[in-house]
Amino acid sequence: MDLENTPSRTGSLGWLRHLWVLLGLSVLIALALVPVVQRGEVGAWLIRDALAVERLFPLFGFGIALALVPMRYARIAGALWVVGMAAGLGLRVEIMAALQQIPGAITHHFLTMPISAIVIGATLALGRAPRPVLILPAALILGVMYALATKLSDPSYGGKPWVFLAGAALGIWLIGAVALTLRSWRAGWFEIAGRIVGSWLVAIGILYGGVALMGNKLRPKTATPQNAASENPPAAQSAVPEADAFPSFGAPPPAAPPGEKKPVFQP
Repeated sequence: MDLENTPSRTGSLGWLRHLWVLLGLSVLIALALVPVVQRGEVGAWLIRDALAVERLFPLFGFGIALALVPMRYARIAGALWVVGMAAGLGLRVEIMAALQQIPGAITHHFLTMPISAIVIGATLALGRAPRPVLILPAALILGVMYALATKLSDPSYGGKPWVFLAGAALGIWLIGAVALTLRSWRAGWFEIAGRIVGSWLVAIGILYGGVALMGNKLRPKTATPQNAASENPPAAQSAVPEADAFPSFGAPPPAAPPGEKKPVFQP
């Protein structure tokens, strides 16, 4: 007998889902209604940076993956995500030192978004059979990347733990909300939809990562005008004329010939 899909199991998940989703949404809505100057450092960071689409999309995909695997694997993957968060926090200097060797990594948050999107997207897109195995290392990598992205956007520059704790709480809430919602409302098309979302995540990660890897190669080069070169480049490039360039400049007009009227100088 499958205990995961029994009516009592589904009913308990539905009740927990409503409570979990409403609690998180209430906090976010209340925080959004607070004036900007009164939100504080953590509140302003949550609204400005933590809720960015590129930050939450991999977590959304992870929640879908948790709903599409057996409960045993989902629990292990959730624990590995927490372990990855702790590892990313403690080893962030070593991880950034390793990732900075990749072109464009420093200017693109050390590629935390494309790495997370590709890993979780591949877990969803490769299908039902390998997903329970793939979700375990994917959860660990996602936790590391999410912790690193949270610390990189920390406005307190790592001096206070409240921003990281708020980011961790937001990630746990979003992952749990998606996973609980999909598990309590089973549908036959979830598998196809999960593979489609996974394909989107892989495509987004490849495009974003490709732009980061190209770096300055995508910037248009400034073309040099054809008439810029001359036989005397220093003189051609100088905006100030030489002292003897106009020898008659400032000299009085020439004297009139005998019998003619002297010309009147008009500046």
